[in-house]
Amino acid sequence: MAVTIDQVISLTASIGACFSAIAAFLAVRQISKQRESSYKPELVLSKTMFESSPNPRSKGNIPDTWIAKTKLEEESSLMRSFSMPLRNVGLGAAKNIKVTWSFPIDSVVSTVNEIAQKSLVSAYFEYENEMLSLKSEVMGASVSAWRNQKNQTIDFVLPAPVDTAPIELALPHAYIQLVSALIHFSARSESFDYLEHLPSLNLDINFIDIGGGQHKSKFSISTEVVSVTGKGEEFQGYAESRNRA
Repeated sequence: MAVTIDQVISLTASIGACFSAIAAFLAVRQISKQRESSYKPELVLSKTMFESSPNPRSKGNIPDTWIAKTKLEEESSLMRSFSMPLRNVGLGAAKNIKVTWSFPIDSVVSTVNEIAQKSLVSAYFEYENEMLSLKSEVMGASVSAWRNQKNQTIDFVLPAPVDTAPIELALPHAYIQLVSALIHFSARSESFDYLEHLPSLNLDINFIDIGGGQHKSKFSISTEVVSVTGKGEEFQGYAESRNRA
């Protein structure tokens, strides 16, 4: 059956309309992707150098007061918790940010108590009902409420070009205390092998963008020792993060 010129013209017009529809769909899809990317935040943590020393208000010599080197000149530094700068290097704001910390606190407590015995220091950590307690006649007694430290909330973090000042994300006191005790007791017993395996701190961040999209960032924060003074009364180091799958 022969194809008429009218049929050829009609078929050509139909094919052209089909390609036009496909091109329009791809253009709309690209615009949608660009719009989504304009909403997308990206949170990062900056490497932070610090110096540590014993808390002047405590009885012992565990150097669990960490001060970022950028804050050493501030008069109120000792009153602040050690924190890492959290920035948003994405294009959109991050909102309703939920922060969750975790680390193997039970096993770290066991390791710290083990090295404390080797250092011949009368000190014992106990972890029960999400409460970390230090019991020592020499260093005094203290309690750190891990249950109230492992979750934090932040209202929003604006993109760095809009707000150059970072959000200061405070590390949990329980983690700082145990890592400081591990370094202190290691130095006293001269068992520096423990310093090569300091526990990492896991950080999960859930947030939404201005378009309502859900996002999640996962980090692993490691503490690295640069130098130790005396019998572990002071040390210098840094905390840095890497993305966690």
